[in-house]
Amino acid sequence: KTTLMKVLAGLLPAAGSLVVEGRPITSYPARERARIVAFVPQHLPADFPFTVEEVVAMGRAPHQGILGLSAARDAAMVKAAMDFTDVTPLSGRRLGRLSGGELQRVFIARALCQEPRIMFLDEPTAFLDMAHQIQVMDLLTRMKEEKRMTVVMISHDMNLAAMYAERLLLLKKGRVVTVGVPDAVLTFDTLEATYGCCILVDQSPLGPFPRVTPVPGRLLAAHKEHMS
Repeated sequence: KTTLMKVLAGLLPAAGSLVVEGRPITSYPARERARIVAFVPQHLPADFPFTVEEVVAMGRAPHQGILGLSAARDAAMVKAAMDFTDVTPLSGRRLGRLSGGELQRVFIARALCQEPRIMFLDEPTAFLDMAHQIQVMDLLTRMKEEKRMTVVMISHDMNLAAMYAERLLLLKKGRVVTVGVPDAVLTFDTLEATYGCCILVDQSPLGPFPRVTPVPGRLLAAHKEHMS
């Protein structure tokens, strides 16, 4: 999944062709591509000897001249990105002093500073508790709606994907199983065949999207014994 995402973001070469906004991605110079596509990796460096504001400002590099001189628009974009992701109160703090959720928001803010039209995120909620997962997903939804940005992310959490995604692509061992809206992708037959375990799929009480519940082996065994 990570390899596929890096290919889509133009960070890795691949056979075949990839077209972004009507042009092969290989035709974009690196600086121009960085103004269209942003990538937030799964493993975020917490040992950078920089402050939050300095890291966010790095996202302006594709828009700066050869000397990297900062302009008024760069400063305005840094402030706007930090305000949007709610990291302004952390501006002077160094990365090593941030929580996982704070660190994730900082690197999303840096990506926002690139002013991309497409943002790729590799498991942005993987190491976060439930509260921070929802905060990050709500933030990505705001970006999509208010910034008119296409957001593409990898997630192993099928319930988060069902709640937030418009379209899902399900992979198994590097191959596409199916692609479509959550209701069409997250079905009992598809998930059982993909994961090889018993999975209950019903409608979420929160809205018109599926809820996925893995069934522990001990409960499945007890159910079968009861039925017999």
